[in-house]
Amino acid sequence: MCICIFAFYSCAQTHYFKPDNKQQEDFDNFLKKKCEASYSQNNDIQEKEYINLFEKELFNYIDSIGLFVNWEGVISDIKTQEIGNTTELSFVIGYQPEQYRKIEFHCLHLVSTDSLSNDYIFNTVKNMPNYMIVHFDGFIRTKNNGVVDYYLGNSGDDLNISYPDYDFWVIDISPEKRSDTLSSKLRNAVNIAYKINEPLKAKYLGLITDEESQKQFDELLPKFNQAKQELTIAEKQYIQRLNTCLTYNYLYGE
Repeated sequence: MCICIFAFYSCAQTHYFKPDNKQQEDFDNFLKKKCEASYSQNNDIQEKEYINLFEKELFNYIDSIGLFVNWEGVISDIKTQEIGNTTELSFVIGYQPEQYRKIEFHCLHLVSTDSLSNDYIFNTVKNMPNYMIVHFDGFIRTKNNGVVDYYLGNSGDDLNISYPDYDFWVIDISPEKRSDTLSSKLRNAVNIAYKINEPLKAKYLGLITDEESQKQFDELLPKFNQAKQELTIAEKQYIQRLNTCLTYNYLYGE
């Protein structure tokens, strides 16, 4: 009886598949090639150098991708925790492309507890059973010192190549497959959202003055407002969630 339950539990967690989303497939191929190359390192010194190089290349790759759109995985470990007036919703989305590689995204969504009834992510996820296949948008969290943010801080671990568990900001999630590309108007708003976030981040990190940050922000603001005016209500909410996560990424990036 125990064996049967364990077998069912293990099968429920395992979802072997090759991504059919081009963006996700490219990322998976990147990790696969890095994993294969890691086997050719001749000694511990080379392995450490390779891991350090991998982490730099991974950060640059993630930075160039920006937003993940309509990736696929299996959701599990759905939990909430109240801290003061904030509710932390956490869950894991993972997929396993082959036997000895598995990728996981440890998602954290923060929402004011008195706003739970109106929160899109919370009300979508609360109706999902563990081990459901989901489709999601978002981005891997990074730290302000230019490294990828792994769950529980496992940066520099050789398992980060074959079994990474990334901290992740989720922007959208659905049980249904959607388009692999955003609408042209939403894509334009997303691009400007990233740009208008840059001077705010630079000011927070002390890289530019308050005056310079405000100047750059003010130059982009009319374009951003115009781009948002052309969006549907759902798309405007999408951009709001993206803005929040872009801000959280550097506020929690220490």
